[in-house]
Amino acid sequence: MTTNRKYALIAGITLLFMAAAAILTFGIIHTMLIVPGDPEATTENLTSNGGLFRTEVSGWYFILVCDVVVAWALFIFFKNENKKLSLLTAALRIIFVFIFGIALFHLINVLKIINGSTTEVQMAGEQIMDSIESFETTWSLGLIIFGFHLLLLGVLALKSKSIHNFWGITLVVAAVSYIIVHSTKFLYPEFESQIATAEMAFSVPMAFGEIGFAFWLIMRGGKPKIIYKTISV
Repeated sequence: MTTNRKYALIAGITLLFMAAAAILTFGIIHTMLIVPGDPEATTENLTSNGGLFRTEVSGWYFILVCDVVVAWALFIFFKNENKKLSLLTAALRIIFVFIFGIALFHLINVLKIINGSTTEVQMAGEQIMDSIESFETTWSLGLIIFGFHLLLLGVLALKSKSIHNFWGITLVVAAVSYIIVHSTKFLYPEFESQIATAEMAFSVPMAFGEIGFAFWLIMRGGKPKIIYKTISV
């Protein structure tokens, strides 16, 4: 029980750090610097805010390392209940990390371009945009795998005797949301505006699944399950 509590805390706290980093990295910096469909404005933003873009790239690598820590901690947390399923769940997250790492090479390419001469940067607007779009496409592909990871994590939670079924269900709903949104992005990129609308609708269950479970891990993970009994008089 003590060991489980330790790894529940590691996983939960790391997930919250990841969430904070994702809000800063993608929700603020990436959204501010990247102007979809406008290479000139994007290039201007990147060259004028090179330090901010380097912060974004560093943030992505921080998230990547956190994903590895979470995969390891959750594997240990669940392994005594279902070692094979726990291992498969962790493996899917590591596969996602590998794909995510490939995606980050495209942002490294952008860094190399904006660190070149001014003339080279001005001429490379389309190349910069292609690299950013390749990053987003590869990352989206990885998030399909991540969705299946969450699906198995939800199954583990549902099978666990110490976790309320509510958390298993929220993880499954988050998983299905990830799979639907990012499979559609990958298969039907021409419906960009419709997919963006759907992503906004699914963003709540997607975020709540992991963040809610992170809080459960911190507050209750590894502790004995609370059993409510009816006291008869």
